[in-house]
This record gives sequence, C-alpha cells and structure tokens, in this order.
Amino acid sequence: MAMRDAAWSCPDLPGHGTASDLPCRPGQVIEFIEQHAAAMDLKEKDSRKILLGYSMGGRAALLHACQFPEKWSALVLISANPGIESEAERKARCEADKDLADSVTKGGVTAFVEQWQEQPMIRSQKNIAADWYAAMQHTRQQHQAHGLAANLAEFGQGNCPNLWPQLETLNMPILLISGLEDEKYTAIASRMHAIIPNSKHVPITGAGHMPHLEQPKQTAEALRVFIRDL
Repeated sequence: MAMRDAAWSCPDLPGHGTASDLPCRPGQVIEFIEQHAAAMDLKEKDSRKILLGYSMGGRAALLHACQFPEKWSALVLISANPGIESEAERKARCEADKDLADSVTKGGVTAFVEQWQEQPMIRSQKNIAADWYAAMQHTRQQHQAHGLAANLAEFGQGNCPNLWPQLETLNMPILLISGLEDEKYTAIASRMHAIIPNSKHVPITGAGHMPHLEQPKQTAEALRVFIRDL
C-alpha cells in the first residue's frame, strides 16, 4: 500500500492542543492511544496498523507498544528515548520537569516556547523551511499553559517507566529514525537497534532532533522503504 493511500490519525496527545485538559500520567496516555487505535480498527479492520511517534510522542508510542504489542503491525520511532535507567537521574529529571511545569504556569506559553526552543538540541529546528517553521510556531502557540505543565509534571521522562528491559521482547518490525547531528538520540537509536530483534536504524544526515521536518525528503524515503518492505 502506498503511503498516500494510507489512513492517518494524528491526535494531539494529552496536555497538548485540543487535548490540553486530558490527564497525562503514563497509564492515561496508554488509554488515550488505545481509544484512538480502537477507533481506527472500526474503519480499517484488515489493514496493517503502524504506530509512529516523535520524541515525547515516541515515548508514548513505545509505552503503548510494550503493553499491547499485538495491536501493531509495525512501529516507527523518531528521536525516541526508552527511558531513564538510573534512579538518581530519574529523580533529578522529575524535579527538573516540575520546575519547567512551574515556569509554564507562571510565565505562560509564549515565554516557555521561546526558552525551550533555545536548547542546544532544539536549535537546529530553525533550519526547517520557513513556511513549515511558521506553521509549527503557530501550532505551539495554541497550547494551554495548564496542559503543558501537566504533561511536563506527569509524563516527563522522570515519571515514565524505564522501557529498556522490554525492548528485546518486541517482535514487530521497528524503524528507528534519528538526526545524525543529534548525537545523543542517534546513540540511543543505535543502542536500541542492537537490542530490538527486528529493527532498522536510519540516521538522517543534515538533521538534528526533528529530522522529519529538518530533512523531510530523506525521512519520507526512509518511511516509504520501510512500509514497502513490510
């Protein structure tokens, strides 16, 4: 099946956009994805079902796939991290995410987005095509402070389970995509590839943390080949 013939569902995850008021704890995010997956099942009962997630969405996708592996024909993870292994680092990340949540509540969405986009890992997004970048900025401004704060406090990496031990149990085909200039997440993807039995890692040249918008043609080709070969 060609990608243009596919039926895509791209919901705002809890805490974001139209889902700002939804609870954001890991179990509730799993339930949210499950509800959308069930809705797609009603329309396409016999089709292959591919779950794709980027960054935080990749964490959510992996979380659901580890709990319900039978639901998915394949998995695509872009710049995803299975979790924090060290308890000390997890605790520190929880505290850092709480501070970020407080900053959103006190300073508002615009100030938070401006500060967040200046992180070294995020700066490469400024290389995105101008019209796409403008659309992305507009979308980010539609978020609500209380929703982003809840997501940071409840679904930050420190509050999500460490999924590294479960990776070897995943048997569906999995495509791992990372921007080659994002050294941290390329190293994570490489390590995941070594653990996951049926996985493929495609580093995208000339891209950082958001390869699907920084280098869309390369990323789309990786997706096309992966889906073709399923």
